[in-house]
Amino acid sequence: MSSLKIIHLSAVITSFALFFLRGIWLLRSSPIMQQRWVKIVPHSIDTVLLLSAIVLAWQLGFSPLNSPWLAAKIVALLVYIGLGMLAFRFARTKAQRLTAWLCALLVFGYIVAAAVTHDPLLAL
Repeated sequence: MSSLKIIHLSAVITSFALFFLRGIWLLRSSPIMQQRWVKIVPHSIDTVLLLSAIVLAWQLGFSPLNSPWLAAKIVALLVYIGLGMLAFRFARTKAQRLTAWLCALLVFGYIVAAAVTHDPLLAL
């Protein structure tokens, strides 16, 4: 396995773990959510994740135009980001936050499944 793929997979795992923890902290109204690192570190990890994904796709010759699974992942990523923004910034009630967070977790699962199967439909 290449170093770049290890970096990418490590970023996937770390990003998911932090998103999951931040959701729990949010739902519990934990003061941890106000700490500076909680607002900075996830964005840094997600930047590494996105950059490594772009470089991997380029190295392997994948593009959204020739790989439907990659196009589906990109669309799902936008949905995931929107749901995360809803959960962490815009939702007014705890129920709305929980619903958006759980939906985002499901979309994250879809993204991983599409990456593993290279099939946007089998990932469903």
